[in-house]
Amino acid sequence: MLSVESVSGPHTSSFAATVTTPTGPVFVKVAEEDTAPLSARAQTSEIAASAVTGVLSPRLLRHGTVDGWRVLVFEHVEGRPLRLCLGSPDMVLVVGALDRIGRIRPGRSAGLPTLVGRLRSHLPPGRTGPLCGNRLLHTDLTSANMIVRPDGRLSVVDWGQVALGPPWAEVAYLGANLVDAGHNFGEVRRWMWRFPEWRRASPSARRALAEAMVGHTAGHATWWPLLIEPPIAG
Repeated sequence: MLSVESVSGPHTSSFAATVTTPTGPVFVKVAEEDTAPLSARAQTSEIAASAVTGVLSPRLLRHGTVDGWRVLVFEHVEGRPLRLCLGSPDMVLVVGALDRIGRIRPGRSAGLPTLVGRLRSHLPPGRTGPLCGNRLLHTDLTSANMIVRPDGRLSVVDWGQVALGPPWAEVAYLGANLVDAGHNFGEVRRWMWRFPEWRRASPSARRALAEAMVGHTAGHATWWPLLIEPPIAG
């Protein structure tokens, strides 16, 4: 090992760094199983996701446990964070990523968590059906988690919040991230309405996700019901 450069950001791990080795750089994520069980669980999800994402994400080179620490070693990806802004040319890459992610159907044997499992405690009894699905969801497509390589290809990283669910839910999560990036609800709703899978989702299904997300965020994102409304004509 020649050098370690820690990487700040909202990673689903206790520590992340670019590590330069004699054979080149790698990206390393670690989580302590006893003191950071949520991070360790997210790493389990990342391991499962790595088997189905293909070239869309960096290769998982190795993983294991050392003295109670979960360690993941990924291919190092050069590039810049994607500009998550509705006026940015990068949004073409975002639309392409949504399409590619939404086409992946891992199957139950992949061992991935489900969106229903994540939100079940915030759903009324008997209302889990609308959030069931067999498509891959990243659910955390932020600027930092989408890297534009020097050749223009996009790599999607940090799959710690991966889930299986309906493809329209990914549009909702991305819309929420656009709101967090400073866009108003009107322009975000108009952008979301471009996606056929979002338009086809029933109002009751979209409402179920919004209400569950209000509970899941402990009331910190009470604006979710505003996000899922159809755009105002004109």
